[in-house]
Order: sequence, then C-alpha cells, then structure tokens
Amino acid sequence: MSLQNLPYASELEGEAKRLLDEIIENLCAASKAKDWGPGVAFWVKQLNGYLDLQHTLAREIRAQLAHILYELVVTPGIDYAQVEIYANACVRLIKKQIGSVVRLVDHAQRFFPPGSTTAILQRILPLYNANSAGDTMAAQAFLIHFLPTVPSPLSSVSPTSNSPSSWLPSIFTLWSLVPGSMLFQTELVDLLARVAEDNVHIEMNDPDYIGVFTKSQIRSVFAIGAKLMDLPVGSSITGNNARDRTSTGGWFSKLDMRAGSALLLKKKGDRFKMFAKLIVYTIFPSDGLPTEETSLGHLINLIQATESFYHPSNFGRWTFPMVRFLQSLGYEFLRRWKEEQKPNCKTPEHLRLTADLKRDFVTTLRSVTFLSMFGKDQSSVSASHAALKYLAWLEPAVILPGLLERAYPSLESLTETHRTTSCISALSLCAPALFSRAHYPTGGKHLAPLLHLVLPGVDMNDPLKTISSLLFITHSIIGVPLIDVTEGNGNGNAPRWSGMDVDEGDASGMEVDEGEEDGMARAGTAEFEDWVAKFLRRFEYFPQQASGKMNTYNLDTGLISVLLHACEVVGFQLSEHLQDIALKMIVDFATSTILQNAIKPMGHLCAAVTSPNRRKGLAKFIPICRTNILIELQHGASSTPTVSSSHHIQSDTRFHWYQCILYNVVMFSGPELLDYKKELIELGKEMVGKCRSRRGYMWAGKFLRQMLGALTGIYPNECRNVDQETWLSDEYRHNHYKYWGKPGDSQNVKIDWHIPSDAEKDLALELLDNFLKPSITRLKELMATGTDEEGKPLGTREMSNEFCRHLSIVRNCLTGTNTMVYDDGDNSLSEFSDNETASVRPLRKLYSGYCFTDPNDARTHTARQLRRQLGEFLHELATYFRTNRENDIESLKILLKAMKMYLTNRGVEKSKYDASRRGYNYQKDILKVSHHDKSYPRYLLVKRVYQRHLCRLKQNAFNRPRTQLHDHLLGDLTELSLSLYSEIRRIAQACLTNASRCFIGAKPLIIPKLLSALEAGENAHPDRMKGALYLLNSRTYMHTCLRDWRFVPSFIIHICQAQHEDKPSVQELIRRVFYDYLINYGNTAFQVELTEGLNDAIDSLLKTSSVTINDVQYKDIQEKVERKMALQKKNYFELVEALLELVKSNTLHWRFTLMVTNFLDVLIRPEAAVKPELADFVVKSLVSELPSLRRIAIIATTKILLYMKQRAYHQGEIELLPLNDKKHPMKKMVTTPKPLPSGFVNDYLTSGLIPIAKSKTENMFEKSSIGWLLWPASFTGYMPRTSSIALFPIDAESSATYSTLLSYFTSAQFWNSLSVYMSQELARDKDDVFSTVNANLFKSIYQIYEDQALDVFKPEVNALCNASEEKNKQRAAAEMLAGLVRGSKHWDVGKLDALWAWMIPLLGKTFNAITPDSLIYWDKFLGYCLRNRDPRRVYPLIELVLQSHFDPTSHASFNEAKKLYFINTVISSFSWRITPQSMPLVEIFTANVRHPYKQVRDVMAANINLLLQIQWHPSFGDLETLLRSHQEVSGRIGYVPTTCNARVEEILENLVKALAEWRAVKIPTATGSSEYGNASKTVLAWLYESLCGFQATGTYPFIVPLLPEIFQMQDINDDQDLQNMATHVLNQIASYTYPPAIVHQMIDKFVEILTESPSWHVRVKALPVIQVFYFKHLFTLTKAEMIKVMDVVSGMLMDMQIEVRQLAAVTLAGLIRCSQRDAITTLEQRFTELIKVKIPSRKRTDKPLNAVIVPGFAEAVIKRHAAVLGLSCLVDAFPYEIPKWMPDVLVKLAGCISDPAPIQTTVKKTFADFRRTHQDTWHEDKKQFTDNQLSILSDLLISPSYYA
Repeated sequence: MSLQNLPYASELEGEAKRLLDEIIENLCAASKAKDWGPGVAFWVKQLNGYLDLQHTLAREIRAQLAHILYELVVTPGIDYAQVEIYANACVRLIKKQIGSVVRLVDHAQRFFPPGSTTAILQRILPLYNANSAGDTMAAQAFLIHFLPTVPSPLSSVSPTSNSPSSWLPSIFTLWSLVPGSMLFQTELVDLLARVAEDNVHIEMNDPDYIGVFTKSQIRSVFAIGAKLMDLPVGSSITGNNARDRTSTGGWFSKLDMRAGSALLLKKKGDRFKMFAKLIVYTIFPSDGLPTEETSLGHLINLIQATESFYHPSNFGRWTFPMVRFLQSLGYEFLRRWKEEQKPNCKTPEHLRLTADLKRDFVTTLRSVTFLSMFGKDQSSVSASHAALKYLAWLEPAVILPGLLERAYPSLESLTETHRTTSCISALSLCAPALFSRAHYPTGGKHLAPLLHLVLPGVDMNDPLKTISSLLFITHSIIGVPLIDVTEGNGNGNAPRWSGMDVDEGDASGMEVDEGEEDGMARAGTAEFEDWVAKFLRRFEYFPQQASGKMNTYNLDTGLISVLLHACEVVGFQLSEHLQDIALKMIVDFATSTILQNAIKPMGHLCAAVTSPNRRKGLAKFIPICRTNILIELQHGASSTPTVSSSHHIQSDTRFHWYQCILYNVVMFSGPELLDYKKELIELGKEMVGKCRSRRGYMWAGKFLRQMLGALTGIYPNECRNVDQETWLSDEYRHNHYKYWGKPGDSQNVKIDWHIPSDAEKDLALELLDNFLKPSITRLKELMATGTDEEGKPLGTREMSNEFCRHLSIVRNCLTGTNTMVYDDGDNSLSEFSDNETASVRPLRKLYSGYCFTDPNDARTHTARQLRRQLGEFLHELATYFRTNRENDIESLKILLKAMKMYLTNRGVEKSKYDASRRGYNYQKDILKVSHHDKSYPRYLLVKRVYQRHLCRLKQNAFNRPRTQLHDHLLGDLTELSLSLYSEIRRIAQACLTNASRCFIGAKPLIIPKLLSALEAGENAHPDRMKGALYLLNSRTYMHTCLRDWRFVPSFIIHICQAQHEDKPSVQELIRRVFYDYLINYGNTAFQVELTEGLNDAIDSLLKTSSVTINDVQYKDIQEKVERKMALQKKNYFELVEALLELVKSNTLHWRFTLMVTNFLDVLIRPEAAVKPELADFVVKSLVSELPSLRRIAIIATTKILLYMKQRAYHQGEIELLPLNDKKHPMKKMVTTPKPLPSGFVNDYLTSGLIPIAKSKTENMFEKSSIGWLLWPASFTGYMPRTSSIALFPIDAESSATYSTLLSYFTSAQFWNSLSVYMSQELARDKDDVFSTVNANLFKSIYQIYEDQALDVFKPEVNALCNASEEKNKQRAAAEMLAGLVRGSKHWDVGKLDALWAWMIPLLGKTFNAITPDSLIYWDKFLGYCLRNRDPRRVYPLIELVLQSHFDPTSHASFNEAKKLYFINTVISSFSWRITPQSMPLVEIFTANVRHPYKQVRDVMAANINLLLQIQWHPSFGDLETLLRSHQEVSGRIGYVPTTCNARVEEILENLVKALAEWRAVKIPTATGSSEYGNASKTVLAWLYESLCGFQATGTYPFIVPLLPEIFQMQDINDDQDLQNMATHVLNQIASYTYPPAIVHQMIDKFVEILTESPSWHVRVKALPVIQVFYFKHLFTLTKAEMIKVMDVVSGMLMDMQIEVRQLAAVTLAGLIRCSQRDAITTLEQRFTELIKVKIPSRKRTDKPLNAVIVPGFAEAVIKRHAAVLGLSCLVDAFPYEIPKWMPDVLVKLAGCISDPAPIQTTVKKTFADFRRTHQDTWHEDKKQFTDNQLSILSDLLISPSYYA
C-alpha cells in the first residue's frame, strides 16, 4: 500500500472508515430522498475522490456500492449526464477503468450469474433474423454484452446446464449464417476470447475438446482470425502478387453500416488483441494430442502462412494490425503465465502453461517479431518492440541473444539510421529484462558496452534517436547503481567484458556459469566513471529550446523532458565518487560556457547532479552563482525595464544563466538551505531590488518560490533503486551487481522524506518578512501615490514595471507557501448561501502534512493571519486595477495568476499534479511487465507514494466552504472575465472556471452576474457580452444552466433577448451557445421515483457498513427536494408562457424567433399537458414562410401529438410516463404453444398474407424477426380494431389542445398551404430525399384524429400525385401518403377498407407515371409503410406491387426495373414472412435472366438473391430444442443448410443446363450482347450481391454447380464486361467463408476443373482462385484435401502450356508457404529425379532453320522445366530465410543455367528474386552455404562483389 509509506501514515488511522461512512450515509440519504442532482451526483464524485486516495475498500462494500450505482443507472427518468457519472463510477468499482453506460454492461457482465444464461438466451435469440442486418447485429450485440461467460457450477454439458459449452455451438451457428460481416466476426472473437479466459480452468473430459471448445470450433476461430487479417493473398494470371485481389475492407464496412442504429451497441475492442487472448487461453499441454491439432499448432501454421507479410519490404495497410497481433500475443501469454505462477491460481496444474509450451510459443513468434523490427511504419516498429519486451520477459535466453546480435552491428556502424534507432528503442524496452540478474544472469556483462555504444545516439540533431537512447539509458540505470566495485581492489586479473560477445549457451540449453557472469558484470562497473564523463560531455550542445513554456507539446519539448528525466535518474544513481566527478565537470562547464537557448535545461542538469548529495552540490553552486549574480547586477544586468515575456536582452544572458542554476539547485534542498541563510537572503534582496527586466524579476521570484517550497514542502529526498540504509551498506556497495534489476518492495519502500523542521519553518516566515511584506507595502504605496521609492511620479510604463516586479514577488511567495496552512485564515462564512439542496456538504480536510496546524503555536496564528491578509490584499488590488488600471495588461495577468493560486491551490497546482501523474503513468506503462504484475523499480514506487501525497493536496482544494473573502475574489474574477480586453478576459475566465469548481455554491453566485451582462441597457457592452457568453458556453456553467431550474428560465430568456447587440462576433457566440445548449438539453422527468431495486440496495449497504442515516438531516433533504421539484414545475410553466409572449410580440429578429421556437420545442414534455396557445403557435408555424421555422414546427407538432397519445394511454397516471409503462387497449401477449404444433410456422406465414377482412386471426404481429430463429415463450400481438373497440379518450388536460389542433387539421385552407410548402424545392444544403420526419408528422395526425381530416386531405394529395413530372410534389405526396398509411394502423376495419378503396387506385395510377427522378421517393414510401408491419395491415399495397405484370419483352427498361425495385422493397421489408409467395417470383426471374437491359438485370439479380435467402428459416419452438440441435452437429460449429428444396433444385438444374445451351450459340460480337452474355451477367450480379451481402445461406447450393460455368464466363474474350464480372465473382467465391460441407465440395470441384478442363485458359485462371481459397480455408481443410490440392498443382508443372506451368509454380510456392512444409522433402526428391532428364541435342544444318528438333526434345524440355519450376517454387516459398535444404537446391538450379528457354529464363528469374529478397541479410545468410557452394553460385550467377 502506498499510504503506509507516507511520512504521516500514523495520522491517517481511522481516516478511511470515517470518509467512507460519511460518503455512504450521505449517498444513501440523497438517494432515498430522491435528490438525484446535485445530491447523489455530488456524493458519487466524492466516492471517486475516495477511490483516488487508494484506501482499501472491502470487497462486499465495493460490490454493494456498485449495486447502488448500477440501480441508479437503470432508474428510469434520471438525467443522462448524471447516468454517465454513475456508470463511470460503477465501472471503476468493478474494474479500474473509466467507461460509459455500454461499457458498464461489459464490465458488469462478469457478475451476471451463469444461471441467468437461459433467461438471456430466451429473451435475445427471438430477436435474431439473419435476413435483416439491423435485427442480426442488435441481437448479436445484446448477446455479446449480456451473456455470462463464467463457468456454470454444474459439471453437466446438457442444453440446460448454462455452461458456455452448451451455448457455444449456437453462437457459431449465428456467425455461420452471416459470415460476411466483419463487425459480427470481430465481436464473436471478443465473446469467445472472454469465454476462453474465464473457463481456462475447466476440463471437459472429452478428447474432442480443447478447453471448453471443440477442435472444430478452434479451427473455425483461426479461420475467422485469418479472415480478419484481410491479407492480399493470391496471384494474378501473370504470376505477380495481387495486392488488393482479396481485400474486402471496403465492402465490409459498407456491409456493417446496414445495421443502422445497432452499430451504437458495438464494442470498441481491438479485434487482434481479442484474437490473441483467445489463442493464448486455449493453449494447454498436449497430453498426447498431435501438435497440429492444438491451438499452439494452429498458431504456428498461422504465423508460417503469414510470415512474408511481416517483412519490411512487404509493407502495407496490414502491417500495423499484424504486428499489433504479435504484441497482443506476447502480452496475453505473459499475463497468463504470471497469473498461473501465483499460489492462489485456480487453474489445475495439468492445464497450466508449461516451460516447454512457453519456449515453443516464444520460438514461434521470434522470427516474425525480429522481421518486423525494422519496418517502415513507426507504429508497427513500436508494436514489435513491445512484443519483444513481453517475449524477453518470457524467454530471455531465446529472445535477447538475437536482439543483441542485431543491435551490436547496428550500433557499431551507425550507417543505417532506421536500424540503429529501432535497435536502441527495442533495447530501451527490453533493458529491464536484459539487465535483471535474477531474470537473465548473462545480461549484466552487456551493460557497459551497450551504454558506451548507445551514447553516440544522444545527438541533438536527431530527436527521435536521442529520445530512444536516453530512454535506454534511463531504463538501464534505473535499477543499477553507478558504483565502481573494482575501486582500490587491485583486481587487474578480473574478467573483463569482451565488447560484442553474445551468449548463445543459455539459448542452446547450456548451463550458465554464474560466477563467471558475476565476474564480468563486476568488471563492467569499472567503466561507469568513463561512461558518466562521456554522458555529461554529450550535453555540451544542449537542444535549443524555444522561448516560452516547456509544457507545450512538441518533439523538442519531449526531447528535453526525456533528457531531464534521464539526468535525474542518472544523478540519483551516482556513487559519491562519481558525483564528485560529475559536479566538477558540470561546474567547470557552467562557469566556462553560456548557452542562451539552453538556460533552463542547464539548470535542471545542475539540479540532477546535486540530488545525490545536496549539501555537497550547494557547496559548489551557491558560491559560484552568488558571485556571478552580484557581479552581473553591479554591471547593470537586468536594469532595463521590460514587461514583455518575449523580449530578452542579450547582455543579460550570463545573469539569467546563473539565476536559473541557482533556483534549480535550491529546489528540494530544504535543510541544506539553513547553512546559506544569510547569503541567500542577501542575494534575494539584491535581485528583487535591482532586477527591472521581466525575466530578471520573474526568476528572482521563482528563486524565492523554490526556496519556500523546499523549506515548507513534504517530498522524498532520494529516488534510488534501493533505500538509503541498503545504499550505504558495505555489502551492497561491494556486491550490487548481483541485485541489478531487483524490483522494489511496494509494502515497505523506506522513503527518506523531507519534513519541514522548526528551523526551516522559521526561515520560511523570515523570507516572507523580508520579501512578501515589503512588496505588499510597496504595492500599497503605488496604489495610493503612484510614485517611485523617492517620491517621484512614475510614468505609465515605469509604473507598470513596478507593479509587475512586486506582483511577481507576491505571486511566487504565495505559490511557495501553499503548504503552510490548511485554510485561508478567514472564518467568516459567505453571506450567500446555496439552499438548493441539503445533501451537498464539504468533507473534512485530508491530513496532508501542512506546516502550521498546532493552534497553540504562535506561528500558526501568524501564518493564517498572513494568508488572510494576502487574500484581502488581492481583492484590494483587483478592485484598484478594475477601476484605475484596467489597461495594464501585464500587471493584471500576474495578478490573475496570483488570485487563481490563492483560490485553487492547497499545496499543488492542478496542472503540476496532472503533469506529474502523466509522467508517472507513462513510466509505469513502459516498465510494467504484465497486467497484474505490480513489480516496479523502487524509483517508480517512490514516485507513486509521492503522487499519493500530491493527490491528497489536490483534493483539499475542492468542495470547500466559501467565506466572504472568497466571494469577493470570485466577484473580482467575474468582473475581470467581462473585461473590455480580450487577453484579460481569457485568463480571468480560465481562473474563474477553475476557482468555481473548488467551492461549494460558487456557480449560483456567479451565473446571475453573467446573465446580467447580456441585458440591454447603459452598461451593455459587446465585450462584456462576449465574456459572459464564453463562460456560459463552458462546461462548468453550461451544465448548471441546463439542470438547475433556478437558472434555466433566466438563461433561456436572456439568450433569446440578446438581439440588441448586432456585432457579428457576439451574434456568432450567441448562436454557438444556443446550439450547444440544445444539443446538451435533456428533458428530465419532473419526478423520478425511487425503484424497489435501488431501495433494497441502499438498505443492504447500510446494514453491511453499519451506517445509519441521520433522520433530521434526511427530512431536511427531503423537504428541500420537494421544494425544488415544485419550483421546477412552476418555473417550467412560467418559462413556456414567457417564451410564447416573446415570440408573439413580433419584436424579434427572425433568427431569434427560430431560437425561441427551438426552445419551445425542446421544452415540450409528456408530464406537462401542452397548452392550447402553444399548440396554436406551433401548428401555425407549419405554414410559416420561414422554411427553418416550418422544420422546427414539424418536429414540435409531432411531439405534441405523440405526448398526447402517451397521456391518453396512461389514463392520467402521469407518474408512469418515465417508466414507459403504457396501457394499449388492443395490445396483448400471445403465448407460443409447446411443443410447437406441426404446420404452425407454415400457418403463421400463410395467414400473414391474407387481407384483414378475410383473416380469421385475432392478433397482428408487427416484428418480422419473431419466430425466424426461435419462437419466444410469449410475444406482443395487437388485435385488429373493430367498431366495438374504442381507443382511450384524450385526457382532460389535453382536450383543449386536441380541439385547437383539430380545427386546423380539418381546414381545407390549412392543407392547401401545407401541401404547397411541403412540395417546395428544397434548399441546396438539404438532401433531396424522402423525409421520415415529415412522414412522422402525418402519421401522428392520423393516429390521433383518424379519418376526421381525410376529406380535406384527399384533394391536395390527388393534385400532388397527378403532377407526375414535378419531383418535389411527388416527394410531398409520398411523405403524406406514407404517414397516412402508417398512422392508420389502429383504425377500425371499416375505415381501413374505405381508405384502401381510395388509395390503391391512386397509387396504381401514380406508380405508372413515376419518373426516374421520383422513383426514390416512392421506393422509400414503400419501405416506410411496410417496415415492422404485419403484412395483413398493408396487404392491398403488397398486392398492388406483387401483381404488377413484369413484361420481359418490353423495351421500356425503366418501367420494368421500377416494378422490380418495388418488389425488392416488399421482400426486404417483410423478409421471411413473404416466403409463401416467393417461389413464383423466383421462377419468373430465373426464366428471364437473359433480359437485354442491364438496369433490369441488376434489380432482377438482387431480387433473386433476396428470394433465395428467405427460403430457409430454422424457427425452433423452444430454446432447449435449439441448443440440442446445434450440439448434435458434427464438431459443434453450428448448422447452416447447404442444400435446397426440390423446387429450387429443379430451378438450378434448368439454369445450369440453359447456360450451357446458350453458350453453344455463337453470334457475332457486332450484333451486341448474346443471350448467354446477358444471362451470365445476371447470374454473376446475383452471386456478387449474395457474396458481398449480409447473408448467403440461400446461395450455397448454387456455388458448386455454377463454378465451372463462371470459369467459362471468364474465358469469353469478346465480352470484357463479362470477363471482369466473372473475375470479381471468383475473387469473392475464393475469399468467402463457407461451412465445412461446402468447403469439401468446392475442393473436389476445383480439382475437377484443374484436371479435366480441356481449356488451358480455364486452368490458368483457376490457379490463382484456388490459391486464395486454400489460404482463406487453411484451417478448415483436412490434411487429405491439402495433399490432394498440392498433388494436383504440382502435377500441373508438367502441363503442355507454358503459361499453366509457370502459374502452377507460383501457386505451388504459395501453398508451400502457407502449409504442408513437411511435404518439401518429398517434392524436392521428386523434382531432383525429374531434373536428371537429359535434353537431346538439336542437330544443326545448313538450312535456314538454326536447328532440327530431334524426337523427344519437347518432352524432355517440359519435364526438365517442370523440375526447375518445382525447385524454383521451393526457393520462392521462403523469400526471407535459408532452410538447410536450400543451398543444395540452388546448386541444382545453377546447373540448368545453360539449358534452352524457357528453363534458362526460369533459373535466371529465380536467382534474381533470391538476390533481391536476401541482399539485406546476406552477411548472415551466406553462413548457411559451404565454400564450394558459394564458389559455384558466385562463378555462375552473381558478381563476386555481391558475396564479398
């Protein structure tokens, strides 16, 4: 624990319980009293603060607090912003990571009991419908988020056991149904990874299982992973790599976008991280299982298949994800390994990772990780370095020698910068593992040589390399003391490091001689002195630092930060002797060199070398600085008055040089300063008195601040790798090399703390007497007289300079003494009290070691009085400057910073704290070994404890009670925030925002002043308005104005009346504030009820924690909550009335009219009945001349009608509105019969396609997903309405509004005006599309008023429909009719019949007259009407579409395509519910695939695809049957149909037969496309649509029969479009993921095509396709199928056609690269025998021909060429390595260099490719060859210089 290491740990006893009890009591009281905001939110924030303090929180209390927060999150009606706060806090309690509401579900998921699995599946699976992307993705997201992944306590694996193994087959089935969705696969891997991790300790006792997964499931997962990599595998028919041949990234994203709003539920995880986790947690000891069937074996195959993609030369979009995958593999394996080493690990011993598995795993990743080290992308290189770090912690003997082999040559040469930088970066991450003697005993001897070699990398001209080098030095030295243990021991014969020797004995299993290694490490310490000297000399050329602050983020600033951090670490680790050397070097450098642009870094460097022994350092630096500063001041340094921070005087550089050194070395040197008290005070007085330049007096103030901070602060005196006692011990000093890299003890860090002594406190008060008080006195004189010290009047500039000088002293003294007292010395409470809630109260201050806390100490009274006087003086200064010197910008800036410091700083500035925390977290992340491993160097542990101290200081600044002094200062900041000077406003606004967060009730004090600045009047000024608007738009004040109903009305009214200032910048700010307010406004319920679950959770927590709620306090809270709710209701109605009066006054500019209307719109809420006046205004606005006003009115009117309906359904029970528990008169729950009767599904589908009047059913079912996969136990149905059923009447409060609206909706004039405006041309910035917003308006009208408005509506719609050539009128008609159809859902049957009798003829006529411009409107009209509707409700519309006669002979292509578009919409809207009428459509479309028009063919293809996909629907009757049926499938990988019914089978056979017949008919190209071409394009378009679509189950039966035909289509040379389409389809076929049954069929079909096709064109085009298919299904293919493919492809090397032979060689190389490397020996032997074939010599004659071909020559050439191609493909399969057999193969190929073409050409190309891929590593690769082999190759092929 960090807290027990604090210097005041004894004072913290009981603090944790006191704080927690107070938080629990107040949180529970506020929750019970329903004080959701700010009460509950305030105490949840206090809980977050408690967690920041790192107090121990009992598991049961943590769980119950999380339960309360969870109940708060799901309580209906609570404000969304507060829900986010509760969700984040809940996530933090159950997992230390901030998240949101969706992430809360993720983290809470592990607490869902396994027993809830059945209920979850029964609730979610019925929502699944593979024909709908939205339904599928929503159901899948719910499963991912909610399914418990922890194992069931039952050992049974029955369908009802709730064990993951019982439902995993069903999950695989769901994936198999939609394998085209990248998002689905990503989230599936996420779920499976969590299952694997949570069930790693479960054993299934079944040889077919690996963990809780079957072997087939594991193979499927690896197939998914390979597909997720989206690698460009395969070759073109020319043999070149097809970079994007199989890339599917583009359409994957488009496909997933079809899911719509379901995407909001997607997880945001890293797919490769989850894939890596899944692999790691399914690795188990094989226990006799063949390696190739294990997860590790599959991983080996995967890495082997993708190895070439890791090479730097093979860079692409896939590089970073692939390397990130390696990083995640290493991380997850290390994490699991560490977890399983813990004594409390629940994984049985025989299931844990073993040393052999660990070594095999690391060996598998080693080569590709080293390959990716030198990539072209910095992100991928960094990921590879991280992977190396994890692997080095796993198997240092396997990884580190290889890393050193690569690092030493790169560091020596320095010629290849990117390799050097990469090696240094890798070493920096691996340094802790490399130099940890306990982890890697042989690493110690490399410390000295690597430190020397890396040192040249500290080159200020190369920032990236410098940062990497400094990080390596830091990570190396952080655990190594720089102490020479060979000093004075005379060990001249001790073993010395040999420079570049790299140990290989450890990696090869040889034992390590620890004594010898210790000796070499010990000898290496003799190099420390030389290295430290070299290290310090590197800083003779500091990085030039730009002027300004160092906290601006850029590369140079990062370099300086890393440099200073390295100096700090090295400084603390120096021995006394080395510190003397370092001090001498730095002092000599500081006194002999002045670098103007490196002043600040030099100061930090001096502080670093001073840190090991500050007394010794101060003895060196203070005399030098004092002497030089005094000399410089005597010669006029800093005597020129300046107030600008950007103006530096060149002659003052030397003075500032020593100033900077001085204030840096006094920092953290508290006790040592006492020895120099007199000198330092004298020096400070000289600087304060004589410095006139800005930098001079600012740094003089900084000197005082650092001294005061050093004297009064609590901080660690050292941060070494061991505690002070150990450091000084002789044993450690002489044997420290044995303990290098040893982590610190987090329980007992033994920190040497600086705690202020009485002498230091006295000196601090003396400094204030000498500097602060005189400056205050002088400032008072300036305010009173405006003269200099001699009484002479000062000019403006001189006076400003004088103010700045002394204000700087005041500000720095204030900053340096913030830890003196715990308060501001003012006990007078504020006169303004925030009475909104009684829940919010300040917590007691945290004990943080303030200097003066003893009330009996006179110094405490003095310090508190000084603090109060200082605050009062700041108020006096602010008043003076606001009234007399508001234009003194520079002085005001310093004053504002002082005021901010006074109000917000209680020991540490927030910015300093945040910077310190970022630095600590950065170091922690780099040095972290694994997820739960808390082993860190002691340096980091010290920083962590110090960070805890700073956190306590920071928390003391918040939630403070205000005093009158605070109110005065906040008022001053408010006024300055409204200053006429923008620079002052900006700084004051930042100060005010920070300060108001520190005090309870500060915002209500400030907001009225801001709002008054917006009012018109004499004091109105545009700059004051801008200041107020900027603040109101900040999150701090905007949130209050959004939620606090004391200010909501005033804010809105003031914004709406701010038109009096027409300055563009002001109006732009008003617009921004307005839009931000609207975006963030949430109509929270007037009253949120306390749920039973929340009440029970509160009672449980109170009982467990033994805390009781104070009854008096609780009643007070309750009373104020009731008053607040009453005030909210009152203010709400008054605000609506005020806005209505304002908008009706006709005094507003049109922009502000829109603003008011927008506010009225967002204020409409269901609990408050809308007044008739508001409804009248809104409905009139529907026909306003302002388009923007009409748009707002449409939304507002729709909302009014919706809430009117909701209020009617709730029958006056308004409190049920937030619960959405409405009562519908026709809604009923229908129970699914069990077991499901025979024919139930068919009856359900058939009965759905009958008009309501003829239907005998009593229920309507709107959701198309119901029953597709699983029938729910019960589901919602609606009774058809008859004349005997009445809807609920409008509630009494809404009846007047109902009548008001009815008067307009029954007015012919209103409808005429509305139709005119609706049919106007849209503005250019608006999309010309069918508007669902407009349609919703009409839907709402006809839901409420039914057919009362129909008579006046019909003429307008008729007129719009008749205007067929005017697209805008067509759009308006479509929207109006769509709303009418949708709104007539619950009309009685008689009214519906009348409606359809009028509408169907009108629509028929309109559809016939549709133009290309208006088609999209009517298509969307159909989709809007039909979506989520029972087909019976809209059967006349369905009938109108489906009975439209398709005329295949018509040449009106658009007319026919239009009919098909509408059919497409009907099918996609109803999905499987249209199945009974689907087969006649399939027959019609397949019979007309030869249609001559592309437009028609494309839509027809889409329709065929849709119709085929809906043919299959599982429709399980109950969950148990579903689970059992999926478990019975072989391999338990899910069931997907691969066959079709007899009718579809007949259609397929006829289609294949027809294609063959049409292909036989030859027609001239000039006559246009042939029937075969047209039919083929339709088939291809259909297949492409399917394979690129969301589902393809209906297409599986067609792929294998059509595959030969597609290759034939690709061979049609006179139709380029057909060839291209066939190529695209073949690419999709090859890369698509199929069920295993289809895979086996396709392999057989590919083999048949390659072996039996008479056309060599078909064979050559099939080879790239089978290569892609082979890779994509690598883990699905059986070994026999792999061998079959290899045999067929290798046999094609003997093909008579050379193009086939060449491409077969390329394909074979790819197959070998992917797998089947055990077949290499057989292939080599076969090709070696074949290469022995002798080619007969050709006889030369005197005839014109050069030679006569002798018999057998061609056959011999083909055989020998086949052999050469075969051997060449073996070489090409390993482009970046040299297997043992390769040298012999290359020699054999070299023997064929003189053979005739094409053999010679192939050999030359092979060696050219070999040279290209091996030239970077030839210095290592050539070691695999014998001298004789090198001689042969060198003589025959390559110039000697290459092999030199």
